[in-house]
Amino acid sequence: MRTLVVGDIHGKLHLFNRLLEEMDYRAGKDRLVLIGDLVDRGEDSRGVVQRAIELQREAPDTVVVLRGNHEAMMVAALARLESEQAELWFYNGGVETLQSYMSDDDSLDVPEDHLAFIESLPTWFEDEHAIYVHAGLPETQDGQFVHPGEDADNPELYWARNRRFFAEYRGKTIVFGHTITGMIFGEREKVFVRDHLIGVDTGAYLTGTLSAVELPSRRVFSVSEPVEDGDANRLFGAKYKLWF
Repeated sequence: MRTLVVGDIHGKLHLFNRLLEEMDYRAGKDRLVLIGDLVDRGEDSRGVVQRAIELQREAPDTVVVLRGNHEAMMVAALARLESEQAELWFYNGGVETLQSYMSDDDSLDVPEDHLAFIESLPTWFEDEHAIYVHAGLPETQDGQFVHPGEDADNPELYWARNRRFFAEYRGKTIVFGHTITGMIFGEREKVFVRDHLIGVDTGAYLTGTLSAVELPSRRVFSVSEPVEDGDANRLFGAKYKLWF
């Protein structure tokens, strides 16, 4: 069975659907892993969550959706919309997500099954090919990287951006998102593939490119929006919120 790992979607439903077609995804025959950050910043977070729910219902044994930091922010914010956590979420794409959940009468309508789905997302997954987390592995005080099964509730699994992890980790292949590849690894809009690490977040909400990797072959799939005049350097524009 091949495993298809999709990077951070961030509300880009049309790109997600195109990528599934590009990969020739076969429900029940392929394993599908969504690396987290389905929501925020893009225009259709509600649609992405609904699509993920449908995919998992169609093939519950072979579709895995992981928790990203944006799902964590969303859950915390919806629990207390007047809190500082909610302000953090609004600033980092939550406003766009709320807009996608507004009903025709301008009231907020988050279906119970959507919220329950987001709250239930695991922080990691492992198969014969790799370990899958949204951001990275926890690190002990003596500098050892911890298997996620030993510390599954650690926020570093979906929040960390550890340069030492990127440079020094050795072990079973880790596939991760969260860090846009062109920001640290120097490969703009390209999946970062090394012996022990594969980074699949190509910044769909910034670059217009959504990517995935197939394991064990390490074949890369990408789909992109048309680039309009003036957009060529948008990945590094100061007006964008890059790090959350």
